[in-house]
Amino acid sequence: MKIAIIEDEVILAMALTLMLEDWGHQVVGTADTEIGAMVLVKDERPDLVVMDIRLGRRDNGLRAARLIRASSDVPIVFCTAYADSPPIQAQVAAIGNTHLIGKPFSFQELATKVRERLDEPG
Repeated sequence: MKIAIIEDEVILAMALTLMLEDWGHQVVGTADTEIGAMVLVKDERPDLVVMDIRLGRRDNGLRAARLIRASSDVPIVFCTAYADSPPIQAQVAAIGNTHLIGKPFSFQELATKVRERLDEPG
């Protein structure tokens, strides 16, 4: 499956890329800004997006997901330290076709959520 990674921490983006490729997925690219995320999804049409909510000082994964939703219903798995926050949970749910994983996360938890998202009829 084709997966896009939206993550501003370079080392984590690299680790996610290696892990997902080890699981047999194709990482079609990474981005670390809202605009970069939107362009990556538009150009590469991934089957799944793995995204952080906080993207540097100015950008935000929730805004990026809303921009993506304007043209795509691609499943999005958010990986964030703010997973226990009710306002974040509500915003993620409002975007639709999403799931939330708390950081730090186990690779097994991410593997399960990736499989679930890719297996859902779409």
